[in-house]
Amino acid sequence: MLKDRDTIVFAGDSTTDAGKLNTPDRLGAGYVKLVRDALFAFRPKENYRVVNAGVSGNTSAQLLARWDEDVAAQKPDVVFCMIGINDVWRHFDSFDPRFEHISEGEYRRNIEAICQKVRGVREFRLMTPFYMERSRTDEMRVMTERYAARMREAAAVYGVRVLDIQAEFDRYLEGRPGQSISWDRVHPGAVGSMLIARAVLREMECSL
Repeated sequence: MLKDRDTIVFAGDSTTDAGKLNTPDRLGAGYVKLVRDALFAFRPKENYRVVNAGVSGNTSAQLLARWDEDVAAQKPDVVFCMIGINDVWRHFDSFDPRFEHISEGEYRRNIEAICQKVRGVREFRLMTPFYMERSRTDEMRVMTERYAARMREAAAVYGVRVLDIQAEFDRYLEGRPGQSISWDRVHPGAVGSMLIARAVLREMECSL
């Protein structure tokens, strides 16, 4: 999948951002940093440029609006995109009419628009939104899975591969609750970032 000197961009929201503005390398303290470090450690004969294009709080609409400036402008060879949990979360934490609620239909259209924008990118992967909750009947978990289904539908139209990040967390949740990672069950923290990084590195065919 990867080639020496590739530019790899990770696009998304706070689950990707991970406080990037507070770190000198602008990679944050989450899975993007872990992926970069793993590539540096385990592929010492190759060099990659890794860019964290996550912005905390972003919905799919906001990511789409800044795509050209923050993602396309980097001239990426490889793009990973994980977006959607804020599209879901705003239905639960914001009832102010000034805040736009992204419907399932609009979310799918936004994902399709993103797929159109990366047609010139050699490798593109979508990553499902996730919610670290064991109960499949939890209201936010149910909605997260519906939005992930819309992502898969959009991806199928363009032949884009989707990484099931929810499945990565579900395997963890067989042993421990989501609150053991994060009180809000959304922000991955150190443990969750490791789970996401492992999935990305597996896709990159980079063994730990």
